[in-house]
Amino acid sequence: MSSEIALSVEGLSKCYHIYDNPRDRLLQMLAYGKKQFYREFWALRDISFTVTKGETIGIIGRNGSGKSTLLQIIAGTLSPTTGEVNSDGLLAALLELGSGFNPDFTGRENVYLNGAVLGLTQEEIQARFDRIASFADIGDYLDQPVKTYSSGMYVRLAFAVQACIEPKILIVDEALSVGDEKFQRKCFDYIDRLRTNGSSILLVTHSTATIEKFCQHAILLHKGELHGWGPAKEIVDQYHALLYSDEKTYLRYLNSQSAAAKTAPLESTSEEPIQSVSIKVQTEKSPGLRAIIKHWEALDQLENYCETYKSGDQVKIRFYADILEPIQEIQAGILIRTIEGVSAFGTSTLYYDKNYLDAKPGTILQFDFNLNLTLCTGTYFVTLALAEAISPIDMSYLDRKTDVIIFNVTETRPLGSGIASLKSVISVSEVSKL
Repeated sequence: MSSEIALSVEGLSKCYHIYDNPRDRLLQMLAYGKKQFYREFWALRDISFTVTKGETIGIIGRNGSGKSTLLQIIAGTLSPTTGEVNSDGLLAALLELGSGFNPDFTGRENVYLNGAVLGLTQEEIQARFDRIASFADIGDYLDQPVKTYSSGMYVRLAFAVQACIEPKILIVDEALSVGDEKFQRKCFDYIDRLRTNGSSILLVTHSTATIEKFCQHAILLHKGELHGWGPAKEIVDQYHALLYSDEKTYLRYLNSQSAAAKTAPLESTSEEPIQSVSIKVQTEKSPGLRAIIKHWEALDQLENYCETYKSGDQVKIRFYADILEPIQEIQAGILIRTIEGVSAFGTSTLYYDKNYLDAKPGTILQFDFNLNLTLCTGTYFVTLALAEAISPIDMSYLDRKTDVIIFNVTETRPLGSGIASLKSVISVSEVSKL
């Protein structure tokens, strides 16, 4: 294995034997391989890729695509049917957090127990204990049995124990979605610190915004097979094509992308081309993917990419759409929500009589939403949507990107709380009587 490669996965496959009846297991044992009493289910088929040192790779795919199976095999908690995994350096996995905790032990006792499982001595755990307690931030609950913890507290403590080590390769399976915003910030800071120190990271998450922000490259799994491997933004686009279309239309999209790659000039800035499956599909017209949102960003007044604004600042939400089939009338919209999922503001081209008419295949549309951020301090998520306008009160979604833009709003001197930062005038005076 090359000195620059931290992790190598070659020809990895995992097959499970599915028995329709419990007695079939016994019959299979007695058959000595002469007859098969089970059905084969391939959770993974021939997966190969490499991760270089200091690289962050995102792994995305629908539920049941094989993501967790792949990570378990890489982590060594599951054996592959075929193939092999080679790694260079200490590997840590944030998979089933807290799975080694004893519910009757206190949080403090479980820190020592879990630390020992990770290979730390009692002296090493003691030296890290204050840092672990500070990271978990569960207060006096640290000396209470973990069976009294909420699920969030349980996972926070487990993550804190894992965060006390500095692995060369880190595997994370949806662990960054736990806790409140403050704790999630700690988790991302931990990931950033590892990246800065040259660690390689494999990150599984359903948040495409996280994939685009933290990962240089991404892998798309579908039905246990490797459907894409390349620059994060491009693989996220492919994932959305899979997510928001039927199977036939998605395969048609793959073939169209493959044909475009063959005819396009060599101007790509990525070091690796996208690797996609090559599948022949029927050419008849099918419903599904007709337009897709390809790129998005939040810009300040100078049109620079920006993630932090002051209340009252101007922001421009910009995104682009590729038109794949003729569409009579296109409506685009945005929705801004809080961390809790509360809608703060939404609008669309319909309200401003800006719907795009007679969109033709091959057209690229740019949508700009210029907003005055009169919002209170907080973190906000932006969802983008593209629809075909059927009537003034009806539409049909073409594509939607959920929570793909994240920005923070701060106030120099907060004058209220909530979501909307409304201009207020308050007066106080004495009156003689009511």
